[in-house]
Amino acid sequence: MRALPLQSETSWSAVAWAIYLGWIAITLDAGALNLALPTIGNQLHADTGSISWVIDAYTLPLASLLLLGGSLGDRIGAERMFRMGAVGFAVASVICALSPSMGLLIACRAAQGVSAALLLPMVLALVSKSFGDPTQRSRVVNMMTVFGGAGMAAGPFLGGLMTDTAGWRAVFWLTVPIAVAAAILVGKMPAKTTGKPHRVQFDAVGQITGSAGLIALVAGLVESGRDTNAPITLMLLLAGLTLLAVFILLERQSRAPMMPMSVFRAPSFTAAVTGGFAFQFAAYGLQFFLAVYVQSAWQLSALAGGMLLASFAIGAVLASVLVNPFLLPRGTRPMIIIGASAATAGTLTLIGAGAVDRWCLLAAAELVIGAGTGIYSTALNRTASAALGAESAGLASGIYNTARQVGQAVGIAVLGALNAQEDQAIGFLIAMILTACCNAGIASIAIRSYVLERLGSTGKTSADAERTHLTRRISTPI
Repeated sequence: MRALPLQSETSWSAVAWAIYLGWIAITLDAGALNLALPTIGNQLHADTGSISWVIDAYTLPLASLLLLGGSLGDRIGAERMFRMGAVGFAVASVICALSPSMGLLIACRAAQGVSAALLLPMVLALVSKSFGDPTQRSRVVNMMTVFGGAGMAAGPFLGGLMTDTAGWRAVFWLTVPIAVAAAILVGKMPAKTTGKPHRVQFDAVGQITGSAGLIALVAGLVESGRDTNAPITLMLLLAGLTLLAVFILLERQSRAPMMPMSVFRAPSFTAAVTGGFAFQFAAYGLQFFLAVYVQSAWQLSALAGGMLLASFAIGAVLASVLVNPFLLPRGTRPMIIIGASAATAGTLTLIGAGAVDRWCLLAAAELVIGAGTGIYSTALNRTASAALGAESAGLASGIYNTARQVGQAVGIAVLGALNAQEDQAIGFLIAMILTACCNAGIASIAIRSYVLERLGSTGKTSADAERTHLTRRISTPI
């Protein structure tokens, strides 16, 4: 009589570990690769713009195809889509490790991005579909932050160590066994958790228009780091903005849109999407900037830079383990306010750490920033994973992660351009101000919802009360 519950519990554990490993594979890849970029550029004779493309060639298809991945997951099943993405990610990583030229490496990074676009939406979708109990789901989401933070913490150290010893190619081998293990474990999930896939009409026009718009916009931002006034840069930026505007108009009129505009009527989901963009710009964009900066301006080795920047991820892990269990029962809004405020303070502190003899200040500021992001990113993930319900978990995850990846691509493009400035001190200052503004913006969203709620509760006006009703969901536990 006890065999079935034990088997079921084992299956749930397998699902959770598949989710954690899928998440680790993506975060570890990003953290480890940042420290290898200058070495890759030197050995493959690439300039700063090409180095940015090693990251953005991955991020562009990831950001562009996440919505498609989420919709396909709802259609053919989260488990199947997760496995396809994990296996594809592992294969692409192997080819990246064997690439003999920058052109092939960038192409293989794009293949990694396509695979990640199938995998990433299914991570949060499986959380929503597999764990119906709110307490259990919150625990899994928080553990995602713990394991993701562990991947980010190990990434810079392992990336720097492997780059300085075995070479940059070894960095790509890190994620191969992890992705393969995730693909194997997800196959052990109970059949009932996969949900009943439903057929949806494929929005080909929307997919093409939205993807082309994102690619053109971010490509223009990357190229602006080389020459802001170049005709190709201006053409890409204009084309990107135009195509995205057309995409929004098409989605409003489509009978089966890939991104229904109605989902943004849920204030908690809209806030999570906005916060996800700003979070990825500030967190991952900043780590990319610093990884290049400490090696170029401070002349540190990859290993030394990795050890210095590891404090960011250590802060995220510590916050997830020690702080989040205390804050989670109190709802997402306090977590967003506390976490984003801490990240803002830490980023402003970095302004005083531009010189090499202030490495202790940089490490301490990174620790605070990591702790803050570890707190509020958990709240954003938690909100996005349940805001639209389990039946639309793939779509919700696709939109949310699209916003995050676009934020990362834009952050890397903009901050990468600042890294290429002749006056590195000015570039450093501007980068810190931009990232601080992103974190402050996230905090302001949560604070605004609190103010509106308080105004509504005192009965100031009917309009205030109505706005309170619309914004209340961001502050309630999910």
